[in-house]
Amino acid sequence: MNETNDFQQIQKLSQEMALRQKASQMQVMLGQLIEMNDDEIKDRIEMELDDNPALEEAENSSDDYNSDNDENQNEDDPFDTAFSQNDDDDYDSNDDGLNYIQTKRRQNFDTDVYRPPVVNEASMYEVLMSQIRERDLDERQMLIAEYIIGEIDDDGLLRSPITSICGNIISKENEFVTPQEVEDVLEVIQDLEPAGIGATSTRECILLQIEDMKGENIDIAQVAHAIVDKHFEEYERHHYDKILNALNIDEDTFHKADKIIKRTNPRPGNIFSSGERMSNAQHITPDFVITNEDGKLTLTLVNDIPELQISESYEIEYQRITKRASANESDNDILIKRQYERASSFIEMLKMRQEKLYNIMKAIMLKQQEFFITGDPMTLKPLVLNDIADMTGYDVSTISRARQNKYVDTNWGIFDLKYFFGNSLDDSETSATAVKEIIKELVENEDKKKPLSDEKLCNILQERGYNIKRRTVAKYRESLRIPVARQRKTL
Repeated sequence: MNETNDFQQIQKLSQEMALRQKASQMQVMLGQLIEMNDDEIKDRIEMELDDNPALEEAENSSDDYNSDNDENQNEDDPFDTAFSQNDDDDYDSNDDGLNYIQTKRRQNFDTDVYRPPVVNEASMYEVLMSQIRERDLDERQMLIAEYIIGEIDDDGLLRSPITSICGNIISKENEFVTPQEVEDVLEVIQDLEPAGIGATSTRECILLQIEDMKGENIDIAQVAHAIVDKHFEEYERHHYDKILNALNIDEDTFHKADKIIKRTNPRPGNIFSSGERMSNAQHITPDFVITNEDGKLTLTLVNDIPELQISESYEIEYQRITKRASANESDNDILIKRQYERASSFIEMLKMRQEKLYNIMKAIMLKQQEFFITGDPMTLKPLVLNDIADMTGYDVSTISRARQNKYVDTNWGIFDLKYFFGNSLDDSETSATAVKEIIKELVENEDKKKPLSDEKLCNILQERGYNIKRRTVAKYRESLRIPVARQRKTL
């Protein structure tokens, strides 16, 4: 009797462990789906349709959601529930002026009605490889070129030593190459577009670009070249008098040469995908649309992924197998059950993904409603992941995944969801994002002959009522990749 009880306990424990493992696997899968953007989720669905015969696209998946008739919405629609008890209060209450916020979804966008703007996200690696293939290189040189281009960083510079690249090729390809061979191929890469790509330093990057400008005014370009080539350190430190004396030139000539130098881009890689290198070229379209009509906001989840269902034949077979409940299932029966359950889980995960994404964006819209109405970055409120987690009831990790590589199309342009998050300024109602916008504006409009120091920027902000410290201003300026005042100074 005891042996029977022990066996039952072991069997029950085994079943519980299997269920927990399955739940854990589904949680991981859901996290991966949430992190995907619109293009990636479509690719993932296509892959699942190809791999699993139990899964198919529903015949009515092309039917458009009727966004103009809210009465047609399903009362149990998860996209209109989300915030549990507080949802109605937050959205329908006349308090705080929130009654003008409306939220809708459209399951499938009619592309004849709406075509979201496309943000070109070309891959630097692919663009450079496409160009290098047009050069007259042999197979060995192409191999070296691939390794060099793969080492070029987000700024477009090659900071890895030549010897390191040689070592990588030798160890990974079992192909011995000399530093001279790598330098010869690098010279070809440095002739690609954009000018300055593949330079081994900022100084070399600027010199390569000045070489391209010599056809415009060769005399001034040569002066600019000499300044950067021989006196780059003095130029960076704004020791202009030393340069004038060393090159024996007047201020007018220096000013013209300085204009040429200022036209160069010390980070030529930043024209590719905001500096992010990707293995494939991509086009990113917004995942959400928020429209503002006379102060009334409407949120739409751009969801033109197909509606999925389980194949009828698999449904019948699965019911047959489960009703029979035979202990001696055939290999084919086991395969059918596995494919059916995988398809069912995938459909459920997609539904949960869409629900969570919609609700998270809905919460962001509520918190930053003034920005979506006015487009004024000064109206941005402090917002952290925990704020959205509290509103939606989701885990912080889910919120973090949901804002990765996601964009929202608004009346004021397309924004990365991360734009709407920022800590408060000394526990005030001011967002760090808003303060950064002020700093950016002040620097853009400053007198370049007398640029604003961090101390002066701090004083201006304090005069405007912002309780901010100089080191905080310096931190925000650096995050905006704005140089210090002396490096922004011009004659």
